[in-house]
Amino acid sequence: MAQLGSLKIERPQPLSDIAADHIREAIINGDFRLGEALTENALSKLLGISKTPVREAISSLKREGILQGDSQKGARVFTLTAEQLNQLCVYRLTLESAAIEMAMKADPSGLAKRLLSICDDMSNARDAEDFEGYLKLDRIFHDAFFEFSGNQFLREGYRGVSHKVATLRTYLSLAPLRVDKSFSEHIKIAEFLETSQIEEALAVLGEQIDRGSHAINEIMGVPR
Repeated sequence: MAQLGSLKIERPQPLSDIAADHIREAIINGDFRLGEALTENALSKLLGISKTPVREAISSLKREGILQGDSQKGARVFTLTAEQLNQLCVYRLTLESAAIEMAMKADPSGLAKRLLSICDDMSNARDAEDFEGYLKLDRIFHDAFFEFSGNQFLREGYRGVSHKVATLRTYLSLAPLRVDKSFSEHIKIAEFLETSQIEEALAVLGEQIDRGSHAINEIMGVPR
């Protein structure tokens, strides 16, 4: 007799979830700009689906905070004031620092090995001028702190802002010199953690996040 597990029917992913994934990635990749208006009609035509799943996707992305607005027919890609950007960076640094400290207690060698491996992939993407691939690896690098921390609540807290952080990284990547600086900082963080120099790694992380905040202000002309 077949095991019951083999008879389980896999439910297809809802169309609204697929639409939300596509819209989110377009925002993160910079295809939809910060503050850009997105309507149900336009997104429905772009995605080739009806308005109902698009409407549900918009509502979901509003709850994530990556879309803003009260209109029933659409929304705008999120924007941040200078103060909100500062608060986001402080929150991010607090969570990532805590995750690193927990990960270094739980599995220091595993974390270091994972980060160094990601850095190798980032180097290859950078050499190939695959900046989209580089940015995805950048996300994976920082996600690893939470993966190895073993704390689900830290992961959930970071997940709430991770899409905004990923979107802002895209704007930083518009300047190749900033990508070079970013890469050197990732290498330093990984190497410091490999030798258990946690404070030094956290200092580099803090400098990276602070530098990114100032650069975003300059690039985007963030309102105060």
